[in-house]
Amino acid sequence: MKNVTIFVLSFLFVFVFIACGDSAVDGNDENNIGSDDDTYTESNLDNDIDSNPDTDSDTDPDIYPDTDPDSNLDNDTDSSVDSPDDDISDETLETKYQEADEHAQAVSNEIVSANSNLAIQLFDAVSSDESGKNVMISPLSISIAMAMVLNGASGENLEEMKEVLGFNDMTLDAVNKQFYELIQSLVWADKDMVLSIANSVWMDDAFDSKVKEDFLSALADSYGAEPYVLDFSLESAPDTINNWVSEHTDGKIEDIVEEIGPYVVMYLINAIYFKAAWTIEFDKSRTYDSVFTTSDGTQKEVPMMTFSDWQEFRYKNTGDYRVVRLPYGRKKFSFYGILPDETYSIDEFITNMKNNDSQEYFADLVSTELPVYIPRFKFEYEVLLNDVFKSLGMEKAFDTGGFLNLAEGGEDISISKIKHKTFIEVNEEGTEAAAVTVIEMDNEVADEGSYEPPSFYADRPFVYIIRDDRSGTILFMGKVEDPTVEK
Repeated sequence: MKNVTIFVLSFLFVFVFIACGDSAVDGNDENNIGSDDDTYTESNLDNDIDSNPDTDSDTDPDIYPDTDPDSNLDNDTDSSVDSPDDDISDETLETKYQEADEHAQAVSNEIVSANSNLAIQLFDAVSSDESGKNVMISPLSISIAMAMVLNGASGENLEEMKEVLGFNDMTLDAVNKQFYELIQSLVWADKDMVLSIANSVWMDDAFDSKVKEDFLSALADSYGAEPYVLDFSLESAPDTINNWVSEHTDGKIEDIVEEIGPYVVMYLINAIYFKAAWTIEFDKSRTYDSVFTTSDGTQKEVPMMTFSDWQEFRYKNTGDYRVVRLPYGRKKFSFYGILPDETYSIDEFITNMKNNDSQEYFADLVSTELPVYIPRFKFEYEVLLNDVFKSLGMEKAFDTGGFLNLAEGGEDISISKIKHKTFIEVNEEGTEAAAVTVIEMDNEVADEGSYEPPSFYADRPFVYIIRDDRSGTILFMGKVEDPTVEK
């Protein structure tokens, strides 16, 4: 019997892809920094950062073999999380903010800790394999994608996946409930931010009748995943899926499915798109050409951003590294720049991060007036995560027999590929980012004797983290080795 393949894509968008070999195929954080009352300055992104994705209708997709997926591509919004309109009243806006913040408070420390620990482990593994290269992953996208496919897992594979993902002490229902709260907390989070999360399940028309209703219901109820049925044998099938991905990432990720193999029967997709304005914008007139020294000592000329004057930001210098927090909008989401001391290589520092408490880098920051210099950068990144997850102990998921809760006769389903693709642009106005995850199933303390004036001058490789400071959720995480390289 042939194997079944599932493919999951995460582009801050997660996509799951399943292939089948069945005969049918042949036919609340204590460091709640975001609640501070620092001076807030409204700002909006200008045309340097593109407009948000178009998701206007509430039309529900059909899930029958004769459904035309293209007919729904312009109308599907049930699984999207978008920022509010500009013309909403202040009273309504505050009500929406309160609702979003309440959902954020309902996100447990247990799920945040699990997702954060997985983020650091994945980031270290990927970065070590990409020495000298720019890297970015979306831990949120990957975690959502893996949580979705977890609902189809069974037996020893289920327990192994839960352990690697950090959910071993949680029931599957509890995991789903927590991801529901997490996703809902991102609705109406900030009027100066677009944060769109879309989930979908794509099934081959020769396989959809076998997919278990409990599996689809769990994904719909907790993740808002919309079901589509498509003839995967059509030459246009990859384009149909890619169009959905492009639409839900504002065109930042256009091609994630190159071709659909003969055993593929399902794609499970999560897409996330993020665009946010700085609370305090960099002064574009002060951006200047500066020198950035890469890990191998090469000096590159880069556009270095700064402010018209020293600004007050939360900051710390441990002696081993410096952290500065640059908030977006109403200060619930932030960009954390982490600059290792020059005695550390960037990859050595990232490995040390894995051995420390992930919350260490966000704790004990103090409001400080200081100069900040960060290079303007833009790049995209793509990585296959199969070996990374195997190295973390997730092995049974890549063998058949571990996804009996996904479909009837699912003995031959297994993960064959986990692909992740991301995009980020950081400029004077704010940040734009996106990510795709694809799972294919074929089946220390500063020296007290010295003092350095506070500053953050990123003229060498550094780490950045984009984080929801209400729940502690890490949306994006990356390292900048060379700001001049876009791919």
